[in-house]
Amino acid sequence: MLSKLQKNKGADFLLWLAVALAVCLGAEYVCFGLSRMDWSVPLLYGGDGISGVHSIKEALQGGGLNGWPFYEPESPYGANYSMLYTLFVWFCGLFTDNFALVFNLYVLLIPPLNTLAAYCVFRALEARGVLSAAGAVVFGLCPYVQQRLSGHMGLAACECVPLVVLLCFWCVEDDRFNRPGKGFFRYKRNWLSLLFAWLIANNGMVYYPFYGCFLMCVAALCLLLRDRSLKALLAPLVTVGEIAAWLAVAFVPAVIGVLVGAGSSVTSGAVRGTIGGDIYGMRISSLLLSPNGYGVGKIAALITKYRSTLAKDEGIMFNENAAGYLGVIGVIGFLVLLVVLFSAIRWEKRPALEGRLWLLARLNLAAVLMGTISGFGALVTIAVRMIRGHTRISPYIAFVCILAMILCGEEILRRLRGKKLAVAAAAMALLFVYAYWEQQGFFRPDYDSVQATWASDAAFVGAIEAQAGEGAMIYQLPYMKSFENGSVNKMADYTLYRGMLHSDTLRWSYGAGVGSENDVWNQATSELDPEAMVAELRAQGFAGIYLDRDGYEEEEALALEQALCQAAGADAVLESEQRTLCYIPLT
Repeated sequence: MLSKLQKNKGADFLLWLAVALAVCLGAEYVCFGLSRMDWSVPLLYGGDGISGVHSIKEALQGGGLNGWPFYEPESPYGANYSMLYTLFVWFCGLFTDNFALVFNLYVLLIPPLNTLAAYCVFRALEARGVLSAAGAVVFGLCPYVQQRLSGHMGLAACECVPLVVLLCFWCVEDDRFNRPGKGFFRYKRNWLSLLFAWLIANNGMVYYPFYGCFLMCVAALCLLLRDRSLKALLAPLVTVGEIAAWLAVAFVPAVIGVLVGAGSSVTSGAVRGTIGGDIYGMRISSLLLSPNGYGVGKIAALITKYRSTLAKDEGIMFNENAAGYLGVIGVIGFLVLLVVLFSAIRWEKRPALEGRLWLLARLNLAAVLMGTISGFGALVTIAVRMIRGHTRISPYIAFVCILAMILCGEEILRRLRGKKLAVAAAAMALLFVYAYWEQQGFFRPDYDSVQATWASDAAFVGAIEAQAGEGAMIYQLPYMKSFENGSVNKMADYTLYRGMLHSDTLRWSYGAGVGSENDVWNQATSELDPEAMVAELRAQGFAGIYLDRDGYEEEEALALEQALCQAAGADAVLESEQRTLCYIPLT
């Protein structure tokens, strides 16, 4: 009898997981317009997206084509805190070196993994299959995830977020979990904790592990205040230690690089100021206000006007923090958890709905206080400048709020019978369908534009290679530091990587680490007058100048191009089909 029940439970688990993944993949196909995608062309071809394409090409085909004339290979002592996706790219590399294909697979894999993690956590907290599937697809393709897919794909991959919340519940509800002792390794959940800690440490570019440890400490404080015993701190602190240990392992190569004087990919990055902790803080209004207007055109128009005013009046203070919208389910859950804060609910040791909502309400509040503009996150950034974009705590808030709704829905369905149950189930179904529909449309790749630009750039770089010859050095204008320069006029950050994507032999000036010999020379050379610049480039052996006209005002670009042609004695220039790029030969 027990065996039969276990089989039925396992079949139910797999059935609803399959449903959740099918809905997620179907939404990707329809809402992302995948029928129009060319798998040999990357989904994204600009800004942070192009940086991701470049990184995958380097992983599959090797680097060494950027940062000339004084090329120095990137330090092999770089931290790796995205091991899950590194392994994925490595696995794909066993079968193909088509970096555009692998990049597209990488991007499209993120929502299903988010869905998978959320579903497993909902089921672990004893929610029924249909509710778990509904909540999982809402989280897997939540607005934050979709908007981060357009740039920081590593932040869209927030599958560790549900695992952190599950660990918090295990710490406060399970007296055997992560309690040091002789039977520690005989308890299955302790092994799962080690695995989850590894996944958390390798997710979200340090941000998600940091916020995960923060929320674990909040849970520890709640336990201490409830039980009034230092022993209550053991499980949360052991869990934090596991995450920190895996993070330390990821940073060991970087530490070695510093010690041996070889540097690391971390230390060669952009210098970040403490002000970033305020500039990139979270906005509560962005959590609650739907850019889609909750599916109502007039409301959408009002919110669009409000957001446009913010962008105009607050400038750099309105940035990626505009991408925090929780979705309809998340917004309702957020308001429910605020009400819980002011209620008389007592937190009992048993895993009842009231106790879980009590803890979720406090995790939610702590996340808001950490993330909001001029919140505790800004104080953290004073000491740890690497952690600055505190709006990135938004997926934790989204998951906590969605989980609150799932738990409430489960309790309602358990208590009702007959017609009341049917009415409640129908109402929930309508709410989730509406919410899932309303939160779509935040990731819309412009396939026609991307494919046209890709083809134009490929032909242009091919013409340069034919004229300059294999192995030729190409100087790129305007100057842009690597990484995190920001846009230069209409030329988005990382755009100068495009040349490298279309050639396996040409060597490019862009891409050296900030402050390196090549970077210093590159910036100084870009500031020379045209005749002196041409003379310097010829002395260093460059074959020509690649100029992105979008990096200048129209008249400025035309004047510079003419002056460089005159200095180089070039009768004609190569020009891309879209006329945004030109090449001035020096030989």
